[in-house]
Amino acid sequence: MQGTVHVFDFLLQQLEDLPSGICPVFGTDRFLKRLAIQKMTTAFARGDAEFSPQVFEGSETSWADINDELATRSLFGGSGPKLVVVDEADTFVTANRDRLEDLTTGGCNGLLMIMVGKWASNTRLYKSADKNGMQIKCTEPLQGRSKRRDDKTVRTWLVGRAESEYGYQLPAAGSQTIIDLTDCNFGQMDQELQKLALYADKSGKITDAVIKQAVGGWRTRTMWEALDAAIDGDSGTALTLLDQLIRGGEYPLALFGQLAWSLRRYGQATEIVYQQMRSAQKPHLGKAIQEAGFKNWNGELENAERRLKRLGSQRAGQILDWLREADLQLKRSHSKEDRGRLVLEKLIVRMSSQLAP
Repeated sequence: MQGTVHVFDFLLQQLEDLPSGICPVFGTDRFLKRLAIQKMTTAFARGDAEFSPQVFEGSETSWADINDELATRSLFGGSGPKLVVVDEADTFVTANRDRLEDLTTGGCNGLLMIMVGKWASNTRLYKSADKNGMQIKCTEPLQGRSKRRDDKTVRTWLVGRAESEYGYQLPAAGSQTIIDLTDCNFGQMDQELQKLALYADKSGKITDAVIKQAVGGWRTRTMWEALDAAIDGDSGTALTLLDQLIRGGEYPLALFGQLAWSLRRYGQATEIVYQQMRSAQKPHLGKAIQEAGFKNWNGELENAERRLKRLGSQRAGQILDWLREADLQLKRSHSKEDRGRLVLEKLIVRMSSQLAP
């Protein structure tokens, strides 16, 4: 395989010919990067159970260290090519861009994998690595050229990983539940897959009902309870439950993923009602709620309609804007845990105040 590939495609390939030169592993998801490293390590091992790559920290590594490692044979013998990994390599790339560009054409005893976050496609290094070697994109898959997440591809990956790694059959509906409840955090989804293996029956099957009950455990239930309290106007209870979750070790960004999954449906239902009105249709709240993804299960449809009425169109119409604002703050100015908590508290207070009579 050559060029730029998504990690899902890379994981499915048989590496008959080992690559050389450099292999950038770029993107935002560290768990997917680790899977790419594991795959390449297995290919380089060629049956040697003791084989492991040489790993360097990008901020503490010089070019001389990497060049020497790639140029020398193993101290303990072995004639195979070397695999060298530079972790958190953004600063290393900045300092050695020209040298890395020269390395894209090969000429070394092995492969240098550089794990980076940002990897601009308009640079000479990107274009050279894409043309002469392999580079692996580790982000959530998107639908075509759009910026929308390709949940179908993620579901396929989850089902395949549940069977190949953990030995049970994950239903398609259950895979979507995992995506929704974790906000498509790949590391967290894999942890849930491991946990769900304990719930599979003797034939290796598991039901969607069990998945909904098991994924997230008490933390998921507590987050739902906090959200219910906020929507019903009880900010005190909602903030108390949020405090319990954070004290229990939950990170604000992970909690926001659970909040956003549910709140986004309320915002989408409101947008659908607005679309009905713009097209001169009579507003149908029940139909809008179903189209937004609420299920006819355990009174969910009735509860959603009641809460939207309590929120009122003015505040419900701002939900999607609030979520975008919170998401940006959590990933930028409020990325630290203590400041992230303020973002969640602000969102909860907004949801619970000035409800419609």
